[in-house]
Amino acid sequence: MCHLYSLTAYFFLSFLLFLSYFLALSLALFYLSFSLCKICMKFTSSIISLSRSYVHCKWIPMQILQKDERSQLKLRNFHSRTEDERLDSECCVSYRSHLFKRAYEYLVKWCSLPYADATWELTQDVDKDKVSEFKRLHTQPMFLKNLVRTPCFTVDHPRPPQKFWEKLEGPWKGRDGLTLRDYQLEGVNWLIFNWYHRQNCILADEMGLGKTIQSIALLSEMHSAGVQGPFLVIVPLSTLGNWVREFSTWTHLYTVVYHGSKASRQVIEEYEIFLRNNGQIIPGMCKFDVLLTTYEMVLLMPPAFRHIKWRCTIVDEAHRLKGKGCKLGTNLSNLTQEFKVLLTGTPLQNSLEELFSLLNFLEPEQFDSEESFIQQYGNIETKEQVQKLQLLLKPLMLRRLKEDVEKDLKPKEETIIEVELTDLQKKYYRAILERNWGFLKQNKSGQLPNLINILMELRKCCNHPFLVQGAEEVIVSQLRTTLDPLSPDFSLQCLVQSAGKLVLLDKLLPKLKHGGHKVLIFSQMVRMLDILEDYVSHKGYIYERIDGQVAGDRRQEAIDRFSKPDSQHFLFLICTRAGGQGINLTAADTCIIYDSDWNPQNDLQVNGALTNDL
Repeated sequence: MCHLYSLTAYFFLSFLLFLSYFLALSLALFYLSFSLCKICMKFTSSIISLSRSYVHCKWIPMQILQKDERSQLKLRNFHSRTEDERLDSECCVSYRSHLFKRAYEYLVKWCSLPYADATWELTQDVDKDKVSEFKRLHTQPMFLKNLVRTPCFTVDHPRPPQKFWEKLEGPWKGRDGLTLRDYQLEGVNWLIFNWYHRQNCILADEMGLGKTIQSIALLSEMHSAGVQGPFLVIVPLSTLGNWVREFSTWTHLYTVVYHGSKASRQVIEEYEIFLRNNGQIIPGMCKFDVLLTTYEMVLLMPPAFRHIKWRCTIVDEAHRLKGKGCKLGTNLSNLTQEFKVLLTGTPLQNSLEELFSLLNFLEPEQFDSEESFIQQYGNIETKEQVQKLQLLLKPLMLRRLKEDVEKDLKPKEETIIEVELTDLQKKYYRAILERNWGFLKQNKSGQLPNLINILMELRKCCNHPFLVQGAEEVIVSQLRTTLDPLSPDFSLQCLVQSAGKLVLLDKLLPKLKHGGHKVLIFSQMVRMLDILEDYVSHKGYIYERIDGQVAGDRRQEAIDRFSKPDSQHFLFLICTRAGGQGINLTAADTCIIYDSDWNPQNDLQVNGALTNDL
């Protein structure tokens, strides 16, 4: 009996131990799944596992989440957002049959999410309009089984002969009845003429005249003429979202955006690029009409892209190709390209060497010697030499200015304001110029500016002395004697009183705000944008910001929020190099260039952002 009791007790204790382990594991899994949940919507919240899409969210009352301490941080983060998460599907990428459920699944690309987050969804869980659009773009020919493809690629149509060229008359109508302006239609005719006559070209209209729309219309006309891709369009990251929107607004071309992380690019390469038969790539056959990508992605393109015969290549802001040994130009030259179009509002910036780089990319056989080109046109001094260069460029380049094509435009006013340095700036400016280490190392941390590039340090000092390494600590301690350190706006006054430009800006912005203006502020330095962001936050202005650290889709979302008719956004802080090329910010009427670029052409690009909607 004793043995029986001990055996019973052993099994009973074992059962209790197993039950305790099971409960502990269940609680751990519950906590882990809860930590991976995502809160969305405005007054209610939804919970979603990271392995599934947003359509499988579950609604949970706000009262329940407010009682759970672990949800408080998620709730605060949610309420700090300016907009709700979008749960809409963007497009269907591929499909497959479900073995167990005897149904079809679609690979869905979701709005605001990269391709890496695409999920397989059953037909009933996908927007019917997206499924219909997918079936329209991906029909299956009767003679090829298990192959998803666009019917236009069944035959490789050659470029039409020159004799078939006809000038487009009347208003050119795009999708939903949109029409081009007369001068834009003239530009499209010029592009099509060059295409028929096998002449690569440069569309060099001034910023804001609609080079994007004209080039999209060119691809649409090529598609209608039987040459239905593939087309390659390379743009700056800051304009990628706008190009996507313009393609969807003006045409029905199947456009794929090749951009994102390595995982996203792998999804694109597997499902969006090449036609496959039983899983094997069919050489020379592509699923898309237009591949839209950025400069950086061109450098990361896989070798398989070199085997594609690109019927047309368009490079936006093509002055990026300037300079010897440009990696972008080298990589593009390795591609098979039938027709090339360069878009730039500033074809000639600093020297004729840069112009030669563009011409050499367009016609490497005609412009093969830079030395010979510079010898002929490098020292233009007479009217005859200018006319000779114009005669050379006439068949290759179309250049028009706003005042030539738009007579109703209001004249743009430009004011240059000379600002005096504050006393603090003058002291630091003199110390940097004289390499006065005793003055510069007054801070307790021992930080010193790098005086290898004195010109850059002087420029920082002129923008704001806080940009000088170690200066902020010393300046704030000095201002404690002249300003009230207990004042709630002490930090704001330190920012403003330290820099002459910010003193002027502090006087100017309230007047612009009162007058109902919307303002763009450009700066070359990201750290200067940080200081300006601190300033506008203290002042309570509603603003947006774009710099090199802001992802492409977030840039377009920021532009959209700023450009809404009922938007309360007053300011847009922009890094000149990251967001100064080709963006459309026509909602603003005032542009402040906080610090000018060494290259004045970049400042012209910035000014073009205000009138980029023609």
